[in-house]
This record gives sequence, C-alpha cells and structure tokens, in this order.
Amino acid sequence: MGIITRFTRLCKADIHGVMDQIENKELILRQCLREMEESLGKKQEKLIRLKVSLDQIQNETLQLNREIEKNEQDLVIAIEKEKDDIARLLIKKRMKSDQHMGASTRHAEAIEKQIKMLAENIEAQKHQYAEMKLRSEAWLQSAEHRKWEENTSLIIPQNDWNPISNEEVELELIKRKEIITGGA
Repeated sequence: MGIITRFTRLCKADIHGVMDQIENKELILRQCLREMEESLGKKQEKLIRLKVSLDQIQNETLQLNREIEKNEQDLVIAIEKEKDDIARLLIKKRMKSDQHMGASTRHAEAIEKQIKMLAENIEAQKHQYAEMKLRSEAWLQSAEHRKWEENTSLIIPQNDWNPISNEEVELELIKRKEIITGGA
C-alpha cells in the first residue's frame, strides 16, 4: 500500500471522526423524525387529492350515464319517427359516450388502486414512525441519563465513592433493628 493511499485513508478517518464529534446525535434524530412526519403529511395530502379526483370522475360518470339515457330516449324517438339521419347522429354520439365511459371507468379503477396502495403505505409508515418515535424517546432519555452521570462524575469524582459491601449493609440493618426495637 502506498504512502499516499495510507495518508488519504488517515485524512478521511480523521475527518469522519471530527464530523462524528461535531454532529449532535439528538438533533439528527429529531430532524429524522420531523422528516418522517413531513413525508407522512405529503402522502396524506396526495391521498386526499386522489380521493377528490376519484369523486370528480364518479360525478362525471353519473352525468355521462344521464346523457346516455337521454340520448337513448332520443334515439328511440328518432327511429319511431323514421328520422335516420338524426338516429345515425345519435348513434355516433352514443358510441363516443360509450368510449368516454370506458376510459372514465378504467381511470377510476386505476385511481382506486393508487388510493389503496397509498393508504396501505401510509399505514405502514405510520407504524414505523410510531415505533421510531418510541425508540428515539427511549434513546433520548438514556442520553439525558448519560449526560447527567457525566456531569455528576465531574462534580463528584468516582474515586470518592467506595463500593458498599454486603457486610456493611448487614451491619446497618442490625443497627436499625436495635433502634426500632429499643435495644431489647
């Protein structure tokens, strides 16, 4: 391995080490949670837009059905009155309406599929977010506890704390029993 390669690796390692120390893990965690929440919000907005779009298509389809029914009635009248030119025009109009109805139905089905998939995705992401939030809260609490221990160790050095032996506990118990029972 060449000196330049080793030097490059050493520089990269030092830079990563410095970045790890600079980064505040709590802030990064909170930012990740905010980004997940924002992503959920965007997906929910998209779901609402899809539902509105589906409603519009369904309303359009109802209106188209009414037009087809009226067209059918007019076609019957034109045939009864032997107005073939008008009947041909109405048949052409009906065929175009049928094409439009087919396209609308396919579009509605595609949107319904998208809605279903997006709703499932949102539910899964909600569960992931809730789990991540619980885990992060636990981690943040443990981080606070570690900071408290570090700060306490700076105030009260660990070497001032002597380990407590079982014998000392037993002796203290005997003393307290004598105090409570009045030395009897």
